[in-house]
Amino acid sequence: MKALLVDDEQHVRHAIQLLGNWEEVGIDVLLEAADGHEAIEAITAHQPEIILSDMRMPGKDGMALLEWISAHNPHSKVIVISGYDDFELVRHAIRHGGMDYLLKPVEAEELNASLLKAVKAWMDEETSRTESARQSIVVNRMRPHYQDRLLTELAIGRGSRSAHIQRLQEELNLPCHIPVCSVAVTSLSHLDADCLAKYRSQPDLLIFSVLNVCAEMLSTPAEGVSFHQLNQPDEIVLLHWGSQSSLEHILGTINDGLEQTIQRRLHFGISSCKNYPEGISAAYLEASSTLWRRNILLTRQRIHSTTETTSRNKGKRLTSFEEPMRIAAMSCSAASISAAVAEWLDPFTELEAISAEQLQLWIQELEWMLGRWLEDREHTTVHEEKSDEEQEPPLTELPFDSEGLLSFSLLRSLLEHRLLAAGKAITAQHHTDPDPMTEIARYMDAHYQEDLSLQQIAARFYLSREYISRKFKQQFGLNWSEYLGKLRINNAKLLLHNPSLRVAAISEMVGFQDEKYFSKVFKKIEGITPAEYRKTVLHTGT
Repeated sequence: MKALLVDDEQHVRHAIQLLGNWEEVGIDVLLEAADGHEAIEAITAHQPEIILSDMRMPGKDGMALLEWISAHNPHSKVIVISGYDDFELVRHAIRHGGMDYLLKPVEAEELNASLLKAVKAWMDEETSRTESARQSIVVNRMRPHYQDRLLTELAIGRGSRSAHIQRLQEELNLPCHIPVCSVAVTSLSHLDADCLAKYRSQPDLLIFSVLNVCAEMLSTPAEGVSFHQLNQPDEIVLLHWGSQSSLEHILGTINDGLEQTIQRRLHFGISSCKNYPEGISAAYLEASSTLWRRNILLTRQRIHSTTETTSRNKGKRLTSFEEPMRIAAMSCSAASISAAVAEWLDPFTELEAISAEQLQLWIQELEWMLGRWLEDREHTTVHEEKSDEEQEPPLTELPFDSEGLLSFSLLRSLLEHRLLAAGKAITAQHHTDPDPMTEIARYMDAHYQEDLSLQQIAARFYLSREYISRKFKQQFGLNWSEYLGKLRINNAKLLLHNPSLRVAAISEMVGFQDEKYFSKVFKKIEGITPAEYRKTVLHTGT
């Protein structure tokens, strides 16, 4: 900690240096200034926490210096040491933040008592400032997620109650009267792998970039809002308080902006105009269905307002060809795998229409098949000895080209690569794995505010639920749900220090969908309710 001595008389500065128990109160750097101008230079350069100043000095005197400090360095604690017992000087010092007014010649005991009080006051306030900064960081980080959660619940039909609509209006500054709404849905999984690869290490940057362009083109909340659909991590949704035709125009400008930003144009499914808010859920489902039932073989248009494919193709499902593919995979022969894939895939190349929904089903079937093949092993990953480039992508990658159309060559390559990797994993005699439980804990630390499930974590890390349950508790002394609960409650405790945040909002910010359940878990872990905890910390100031 630093202290600055300001006095025009050097012998006075020297005497104060001798009288003070500087190290005992935690001050290890002493600075000096002969007047207000030198003091301002020293404060600007060194930011001392404690300032001891005379009042009557040539040039910029102590009165002017205190005014400057209160405006430019208000966190510093000022002790005035003056030879003038003048009420106006005392009042001026107090008005501009002076903690004490000591008369010369100052006594050692009096000086050190003032120093101790000033140091303690600064440290208490610094602790409070640090805690406030931590709270602000947490709130600022969680607020966009909280807004996305409110809008996600509205879209999926869980947020049409009047209280929820009121919270949306307050949080997003929405218009008080919204008669109708049109919905647009896009999925980042409809981008090609080359584009997604640029954001593989920073998937949030891609989501932010798309949302930023959407928000810019929507102009104001009076025109509409865009959000990240949290139940579908690849999905961006737009709500427009207007007609389908005006929404199509907005989407055109959004794609122009995206082409400049991410060098791609997205496919959007849009709904017909519905009443707000009761029609939002139906409009969202309509827009999503339109997007996923677009023809990914021929249609190059980017805005889809009608369903372009009516049903799934009658060709063989991937799972109906499971055994030949499993045998080919276990052979670890690239030629055998290629032949098995071709036998299943080639008939589809003659079709005129395939939907994005059908493609997604094939990929889901592939994942399910590989999971079945590996589930009899205690634990493993499909990608054995993966390089950095082969790590599981944070966003779903489907075999689309840069126009968002199906690439049969990419689909063929994907199937062959995954089958060969699975075959090697199945037949491997030895398998070494980095500490998967620590990786799972890190993932939970970063995503605790999301709707996590053991099934989701098991699928992400290619481990069985039973294995995770057993090994996680062995390693951390808690099962995964207890760990997640404590993580959420610890972050909730931090947010409860902010009296402007409602308990219901905090529960959603940390991943609880039900306030009552949040309170139940909080009380089970902490022994008191969130409201009681808040009352305690606000009363004690801890």
